[in-house]
Amino acid sequence: THTISVGNGDHKFRPEITQAEIGDTIEFQFFPANHSVVRAEYQYPCIPYEMTGLGKIGFFTGFHPVDAILSEPPKWSVIINDTDPIFFYCSATGSCINYQMVGVINPNATVSLATQKNLAGKSSYMLQPGEDFPPESPPSSLPSSAAVSPGISTSTPSPTSTAASSPSATAAPAAPHGLSIPIIVGIAIAGVAALALAAALFFFIGRWRTLKQE
Repeated sequence: THTISVGNGDHKFRPEITQAEIGDTIEFQFFPANHSVVRAEYQYPCIPYEMTGLGKIGFFTGFHPVDAILSEPPKWSVIINDTDPIFFYCSATGSCINYQMVGVINPNATVSLATQKNLAGKSSYMLQPGEDFPPESPPSSLPSSAAVSPGISTSTPSPTSTAASSPSATAAPAAPHGLSIPIIVGIAIAGVAALALAAALFFFIGRWRTLKQE
């Protein structure tokens, strides 16, 4: 059995590196105040292992609140099934990012705990198992001088192109060339009235001439 202390006196795993054989047991012992252990993937130091790819299965010890250093602290164990590197981190608030509280079992030449710690310190967020990824920032939050790839820059119109395609800029000139429906209806009614008046006038003139001849 290999024992790893979790937060014994500071925000660290002791030891941070453990070499184990297949079938060995790793026992995590918890110290104040409230730590946990979450499996992580290499280069994703503060994200649960199962969230870094389909079909991946991680582990989570849960939180173990402790008010004092105990001679028999809370324990949680896992059995090693292969010799592949296993990274892990503490998901207590601030532990992974602020303190780079990460560790590894069976590191090899392809991985580095120092790299994992460095990436942890540069992480913008940490996730608990079952917690969703944070939403992406809207495009408007990007500064105008931000360097982006060509594909992204083409999807974000520049101020000039935005002004050229603005609905208010193209719709304004069209107003003087059209007549509203009420005006058109008024013209039609006036035309009908004028025709009726002309017909009545011709009728009365014709009637007056007939009476005069009689």
